[in-house]
Amino acid sequence: MSDIRPRKDGFPVGLTIATAISFAILCGLGAWQMQRLHWKQGVLARIEALKTAPAMPLVQVLTEKTRPEDLAWTRVSVDCGDVAGEPLPLVYGVRDGDVVWRAQAPCAVLAGPYNMILVDRGVVPALSGQVAPAARSFAPPRRVVGVLIPTAQLGGDRAKVLDRFTGRAPAPLVLMAEAETPAPAGITPAPLPAEISNRHLEYALTWFGLAVTLLFIYAAMLWRRVRP
Repeated sequence: MSDIRPRKDGFPVGLTIATAISFAILCGLGAWQMQRLHWKQGVLARIEALKTAPAMPLVQVLTEKTRPEDLAWTRVSVDCGDVAGEPLPLVYGVRDGDVVWRAQAPCAVLAGPYNMILVDRGVVPALSGQVAPAARSFAPPRRVVGVLIPTAQLGGDRAKVLDRFTGRAPAPLVLMAEAETPAPAGITPAPLPAEISNRHLEYALTWFGLAVTLLFIYAAMLWRRVRP
């Protein structure tokens, strides 16, 4: 019996365009992950370096010309003044796979154009795992040593809490406390993430691998379409 299947003549323009677009997207995602890899390596190197870096006075670090993103992971020290108002709410977080609640407090300081900075004092161990813990109050911070993180990198809740301080000029940074003097009871400093993953190379290879696989599939379909 003769082969009566119709022959598919002509070059598949639509298939080629779709393949080219998909290939470009996959390669773009792979290139983006490579950029993220270089960025993450820089962050990890900076974190490693700050472990032995001396703390600089906050008043010397905060200036009008300094961009907040340039101060990320900078270790500083500051003597805090009191800020009137109700205790700030606890901040939800995840650490070592468990729900934690972090204490925060305002710190009055004259540093450049700012007169206040928000201090993340660390985790309240007694509240770990609770979904909706009751409000807790702690003695205000006095002398704090820690690292600076731009507020924008920590989510909207940090920025919203500053809205209540209408008469102040808060710095666009959060001071993640490493140590306080005197140490507050019931709070464990936890300034740095317990673990910072760096799987961007793995992700990049995955996207590039999918791009190559797409080319093989396209070549196979093209061969089946144009061969006699």
